[in-house]
Amino acid sequence: YTAHVWGFSLPDENHVAAIYDVRYGRSGSQYWGRPLDQMYPELVRFLAERRLSPDAIKPEPRIRYVEGRVEADFTEYDRAAEFYFDRLGLPFSYTPHTFYLFGWGHPPKTFFGEQPYNGEPPYEEADRSKLRPEYKKAYQACLKVYWDHVKEKGWSDRIVLYISDEPHDWHAHIGIQMKALCDMIHEVDPAIPIYSSTWKHVPDWDGYLDVWGIGHYGRVAVDKMAELQQAGDRIWFTTDGQMCTDTPYCAVERLLPHYCFKYGADAYEFWGASWLTYDPYRYGWHSYIRQSSEPGKFYWVRYPNGDGFLIYPGGPLGQDAPVSSIRLENAREGVEDYEYLYRLKSLTQQAKAAGRDVSQAEQALAEAGGLVDIPNAGGRYSSKILPDPEALLRARIKLAEAIEELSK
Repeated sequence: YTAHVWGFSLPDENHVAAIYDVRYGRSGSQYWGRPLDQMYPELVRFLAERRLSPDAIKPEPRIRYVEGRVEADFTEYDRAAEFYFDRLGLPFSYTPHTFYLFGWGHPPKTFFGEQPYNGEPPYEEADRSKLRPEYKKAYQACLKVYWDHVKEKGWSDRIVLYISDEPHDWHAHIGIQMKALCDMIHEVDPAIPIYSSTWKHVPDWDGYLDVWGIGHYGRVAVDKMAELQQAGDRIWFTTDGQMCTDTPYCAVERLLPHYCFKYGADAYEFWGASWLTYDPYRYGWHSYIRQSSEPGKFYWVRYPNGDGFLIYPGGPLGQDAPVSSIRLENAREGVEDYEYLYRLKSLTQQAKAAGRDVSQAEQALAEAGGLVDIPNAGGRYSSKILPDPEALLRARIKLAEAIEELSK
């Protein structure tokens, strides 16, 4: 074997975020061997060692709303946040789940005993634009205490409020509901960034959402994404259902940071790193689960093979530590690809300003940029996006050679 050691190192800081929710499936705890609250720090470290990020800081702060007063204890939360941000260098965290408001086609959740609207759930006759004053008062009081605290700690630039997962915008009442809830949040502080995994652009929510969770395969035109960014909004890629075992060697996990770099996204997020329904060493598929995406509508669904987990439990193999996967290692490689791209782009700009020849660097960046495009077939068909996985390795070598050349 002949090894070439590149004459540069990657920074400890990540310039793109790869966010993976840490959660158990409905029968997953039996495979992990310990409750989630005990296993959570270990799974977070396991992700961070691979330049990946969990979705949230845990344990969450103890926040209560009692007789019009907010009671909050941030002791354990602060200890965890200092470790996550200062020691592990994690780039973002969602606000505590306390402040998550609704999913899919459902009405807002009850908040410390206060209902969002008059009447009975699911509030079919309610004016969704008019939240109950008592509801707003409770939510805003708690959010203000939390937001003031993270601002004082200097963490507010890393905190994003996840308001809703995949909201059913095609229902008029959900569109109205979203705007009312965003107004409630921004009344506390307009600087609070609100995120939703919309998958697409919803024009009626312009000026309400601050961070758009967009599908990377073409749900939003490239020109529209650029327009949103020019208006001050941020773009993340949302990726549920796409990180499966179908094509691990052409893995979309490896490619997503390339999409982020090419199209200016701050991050991509995925819904689960450790969610299990079966022993993954015995079965390569999930069990059916019952779920409801709208009030009164229930159905059975089986998620794609490997969906929701990229980390395997060590217990079934007789070991304590978690076990990595091809997909998880590809996710790390992708984040490191981003650092090659980021470094070379910066060196190219400096060299160009100094009048140096940057043709080699520009060619390497162009070749890497040509690996991904929007629209595309989507993550489950990554072999259509990248038929030859070796193309990525060749592109990375050219990036490294250009970095070395401009670093002289």
